[in-house]
Amino acid sequence: MRIMFVGDINLGEYYTAFGHGPRSYLDNSDIFSGVKDILSQADLVAGNLEASITDHGYIPGLVESAVLRAAPKHANYLSEAGFSILQLANNHTVQHGAEGFEETVINLRRLGIAPIGINNQELTKVIIGSQTVGFLAASDVPDNTDISQKCYQKLDDKFFDRTREGVSSVDHLFVMLHWGLESSTGTLAYQKRIINELYKAGVRGVIGSHPHLFYELWKNGNFVAAPSLGNFVFDLFWDWRLLKSGILDIELSKTEITTCRIWPVTISEDGGRPVPSGSPVELNNTLKLYDLGRDMRGEQKRKLIKFFRDFFKGNRKLKTQFIIKKLTGKI
Repeated sequence: MRIMFVGDINLGEYYTAFGHGPRSYLDNSDIFSGVKDILSQADLVAGNLEASITDHGYIPGLVESAVLRAAPKHANYLSEAGFSILQLANNHTVQHGAEGFEETVINLRRLGIAPIGINNQELTKVIIGSQTVGFLAASDVPDNTDISQKCYQKLDDKFFDRTREGVSSVDHLFVMLHWGLESSTGTLAYQKRIINELYKAGVRGVIGSHPHLFYELWKNGNFVAAPSLGNFVFDLFWDWRLLKSGILDIELSKTEITTCRIWPVTISEDGGRPVPSGSPVELNNTLKLYDLGRDMRGEQKRKLIKFFRDFFKGNRKLKTQFIIKKLTGKI
């Protein structure tokens, strides 16, 4: 059995790339075309969906209504790229309300894609040949729009109990977590502690997201830790580190990981699409694919400079709204 994991997928557009981000690119082309040949080699592909797929309450000319909103008509590109599992436990899936979250769930299921990380969701099981693989997902990041949301699963004691109980019911259990800090260029101490606890519990792998950076990975026998797989489809164009990514490619027998490798990927500023950028690299012990530096100091300055350089690209009306709201403290 062969499973591939990728990081954050935004089929909408961020504030700084209205009109030239993924949503606009998808109006004319398949954003996954560059990586389809790789993804097609897997029996199952999983990732973190970082934007709602909904038309609920959509007002196209309003910046807060447009941001990080994917069009339902573009959802089929996910299934055509091979995605079977998508994590919804993250701080942007209720960006457009609980109704938008529910519509996202419906849109994915309609395409045969299993959404994971729904609040109180039981273990999702997939049978591939003679093997059964399970998936659970949760977030410990405060939600951007509704701090008390009940749509997706929070990382709490009940989730850990469900994880420990699920290990014995499948051949392989993968836990996908939305966690950490966007300002951190490396795995935090609390994340390492949780990873170690899940390793001891018998989990096959911990796959992380949220920092938007591709962190160091490690493999310990039949366990793999990928604390943050960074961006995969995203329009955060102001720092080269936000554009460096990879595909985690794991081959498994009934009882063990037989092969583990990373396919390097670079995100193109042409729509935020992923493009292969090198031969696969084996993961045997630890692998630091990119030197991310000590911190993200100066990021806001780089973001502002890039915003004004790209201002005349795409939708200037929405960008103007954004900068006015930003200056007046309304965003």
